[in-house]
Parts: sequence; structure tokens; C-alpha cells
Amino acid sequence: MVLSTAALCLGLAIYHEARGESFEGQHAVAQVIMNRAGRDPANICREVFKPGQFSWTNPLTRASKQERANLVEKYMPKDEKAWLLARSIAYYAANGTIKDFTHGATFYHATSVSPIWRHDFKLVAVIGNHKFYRV
Repeated sequence: MVLSTAALCLGLAIYHEARGESFEGQHAVAQVIMNRAGRDPANICREVFKPGQFSWTNPLTRASKQERANLVEKYMPKDEKAWLLARSIAYYAANGTIKDFTHGATFYHATSVSPIWRHDFKLVAVIGNHKFYRV
């Protein structure tokens, strides 16, 4: 049960954060979340829904219970092909069967933005439209 819930949370994160990225780019986003979770599936959902971590979860983490119920429908995947790929990547990442080619990255951002926090970390990879960092 923990693994299936973890894969669902991870799949949603991959879908919302990187569905337009290459296969490798989506894997990289999954690896960042796995690294943040200490590679433990029991910690994945907590990392995905930690306040302030991902732009798509911010409205969910700040909403009341009633507002959350309405937002859940908004965030359900609509692109079936992208959702299938994200779930597949999430399953293998949560099972620990994907090699971490992000070199231990725990942060990333789109190349189109320049967050101030990037100066506090070491750039370890640029994959697709994302830059990956570690402490």
C-alpha cells in the first residue's frame, strides 16, 4: 500500500512538473524527489506535498479541506499518454530501480527562471528545460 501511494504522489509530481520534458527529464525530476525523500517510498508523499516545494501543490497545501476537495479535480491528469508515462516512471523510481543520474540533486528549476536560491547550491546537471542542484 505504501508503494502504490508513493508511486501515485510521485507520478502526479512528474506529470505536473515535467510532462513536457523528455523521458530523461522526467526521470531526473523523479530522482530529485527520491533524493529528498531519502530514497524511502514512505517519505515521497510528504516531500511532494511539503508546503512551498512545488508550484502546482501550493494551492493544495494552503487550501482549507473544502477548497482542497474542489482543487483535487483541477489537478487530476487530463493527458492520458503523459499520465501513463509519469506513472510508469514513478513506479520504477519508487521501487529504486532507476539509477540517479542527477548526481544527488535535491533541487531544480526551469531554465526560464533564475531563483535567488540557486546561488546556495552546486549546479550538477542541465537536462532538458531544467537545471539540477545539490547542497
